[in-house]
Amino acid sequence: MCKAKAVCFTLGFLLCASSAFSQEVVLQGRVRDANTHRDIPGVNIFVVQTDIGTSSDFAGRFELRIPAPKDSENIVLQHIGYDRLIISLDSLKTLHDIFMQPRVIPLQGVEVAAPRAQLDISRDLPQPIAVMEGTRFEIRGYVDAGDLLRNDQSVQVSEELSGKKTVSLRGGNPDEVVVLYNGVKMNSSFDNIFDLSLIDLEDIARFEIIKGSNTALYGAEAFSGVVNIVPRVQQDYHVRFQQRIGTYNSGNWGLHLYQNVGRLHGTFSAKQGGAKRTYADSYGDEFFLRNTAKHYTGTVMYDFSGSNQEVPANALSAMAIYSELGYENNLNIEALDNKNALLSLRYHGDIADLKGFDISLSRRQARQEQQLQSSEATLQRKIDDAALYFNADKQFSISQSELLLGYQFQNADLTSEDRGDYQVLNAFTRRQHGLVGILKYRGDSGGEVLQKLSFDVSARYDYLDDVRTQQGDLSAQPVLDDSSQGNQHWRALSVKFSVNAAGVRNDLAYRVFFIAGKNTKFPTLFQQISTPNALAPKENAPNLSPEKNNSLEFGIEFSREIQHHPLVYGWQWTANYFQNFYSNKFRMSYTPGVPIPFYDNVQTARISGFESKYAAFFLRKKVTLELGLSRYFISEKAAFPFKSDFKAIANLIVDVSGYSLFLHWFHENDQVGWIRNLEGQFVETSIPGITNLDIHFSKHFEIKKFKLFVNFSGRNLLNDDFMLNGLALRDRRWYLTAGLQI
Repeated sequence: MCKAKAVCFTLGFLLCASSAFSQEVVLQGRVRDANTHRDIPGVNIFVVQTDIGTSSDFAGRFELRIPAPKDSENIVLQHIGYDRLIISLDSLKTLHDIFMQPRVIPLQGVEVAAPRAQLDISRDLPQPIAVMEGTRFEIRGYVDAGDLLRNDQSVQVSEELSGKKTVSLRGGNPDEVVVLYNGVKMNSSFDNIFDLSLIDLEDIARFEIIKGSNTALYGAEAFSGVVNIVPRVQQDYHVRFQQRIGTYNSGNWGLHLYQNVGRLHGTFSAKQGGAKRTYADSYGDEFFLRNTAKHYTGTVMYDFSGSNQEVPANALSAMAIYSELGYENNLNIEALDNKNALLSLRYHGDIADLKGFDISLSRRQARQEQQLQSSEATLQRKIDDAALYFNADKQFSISQSELLLGYQFQNADLTSEDRGDYQVLNAFTRRQHGLVGILKYRGDSGGEVLQKLSFDVSARYDYLDDVRTQQGDLSAQPVLDDSSQGNQHWRALSVKFSVNAAGVRNDLAYRVFFIAGKNTKFPTLFQQISTPNALAPKENAPNLSPEKNNSLEFGIEFSREIQHHPLVYGWQWTANYFQNFYSNKFRMSYTPGVPIPFYDNVQTARISGFESKYAAFFLRKKVTLELGLSRYFISEKAAFPFKSDFKAIANLIVDVSGYSLFLHWFHENDQVGWIRNLEGQFVETSIPGITNLDIHFSKHFEIKKFKLFVNFSGRNLLNDDFMLNGLALRDRRWYLTAGLQI
């Protein structure tokens, strides 16, 4: 009896030991960048020689379940932008934070669960693209999106006294840049311009910038390029608060909330601030400029795939944005109130057995009220712009080819009302339909030097109707001529193509490309209600025909990675040469103190240019040096007023253990434009060039569940004394930003 009990006890013990030995192990942790300590989403994590694996979510977190672990097993962490990392199972059990080393050349053939590299704008033709990731600007204290984008050598930002900021690419005009927010067009139906100061930089995942006019998917108006602002819907916090203070009694605060319930994610953010500047010759606060700003954003997303990735494969999202800017100038008796609201609904993913859909519906409403009083004129202007946008596109994969078919619709109702010395009332309805087709072929070249070869072609057909629904009588001369009284109907076909070749040899990656095409830009409603230039020569009589642009571009890109050098880690170099040939180019002019603009048309104009950027990486990418320049040759500067034809930048970036230092040196040469004097003659006016230096220093800390971050920014450290109308525009400025999140 005792022997039987002993046998049972022994068997039970062995069974329990065997069960304990084979018990499932659950590993949890967070994957981070070795230099910046930022979270890395989309890291593939798997057990060697098994099909057991997972991937890190949008916040770099992961959970790996191993049913029957062995002591000798190794775990692999793999991401396209980082060195492959192998860690033993025993070591991984004790690690909460895992740091990966960033690469210069992306790993070849690596599939990433969360495709950060698959940019929204990559669905269009391959062309020069600049990406500014949120990790590079989210705690650096930039005032707004315009303040950030000027760091690129191809970008010029114009700032008005009211605080309005517009962006220009490659020497073009602001109305030639399409601005998208989460894929929704933000440009005004009035003048095709968007004020970048309306964008709150908090919780933005990245900025994607297409340089050039060869886009098809984002509208015919993109003569110079596209700026796509991609918001971050999923967050790694529940509550976040930040405060910034600085020069000109400026300050703003922001509160951000995030919560998810299963697959449902919701965010809300509020930001308010302002600044006050006094004139140089005023006594105390007698004459001043006051700017105020409010931003509110709310988003809800449902992830049907349940992947918890940064870019879910199937998701339905809704977004609401409201912003309000106020401006008061008591010296010139000028005021401006700008309100913008956006509601959007977007689905991307699969519908039944059909894959690769992207469907969005949005409603944008904007109101601008301006008051101006001068010795020449008094104006009270109100502009109401309401637009409905619908977009649907579908991607197909056919062997080595990809086909995208899309349809876009815009219905805009716009009212422009001027009261004062000039009595003008105009109301329009604009309906625009666009059909898009993009075909991409991906193949192997068969060569040892260039392994990949691709051919891409796109076609876009637009038909647009402008219907004038109201028109008031002018109480003062000059009057609109007869050509602008009626309705307008325009049709246009644009075709573009590109050739790309790429390859990797040892530690060197390279790409060469050629792009050519033609584009059409329709007259804006602003141009339709402007006054034709009666003094223009007969051969250049003003008309409202669409502008045309034929373009071509060559580009090369090289990247080299040096893994085992103690100092140099690698480098990248890009260079582009482009030509844009314009016909029937609109040339706008203004008379000081007169609110009505004039226009004529330049029959032919050209912008050609060269752009280049070089980046060198040191100490395993802890230190980065960037050098960039752009040089443009503009045949008709009056058609592209106040644009620098040369810009150079130099950036020094240091990222070590969560500390970040960013030094930005830049130079822009003189800006030249024409204005129309009171006698009707054109006078050339120039703004002197600028050379200056900015600095940003930031650090984030983690204390248990709390994250703290602080940033110090100094702008225009060289303190340029250039003044305009009694205001210093390039003087030294300081900002301090601090925040806390849980």
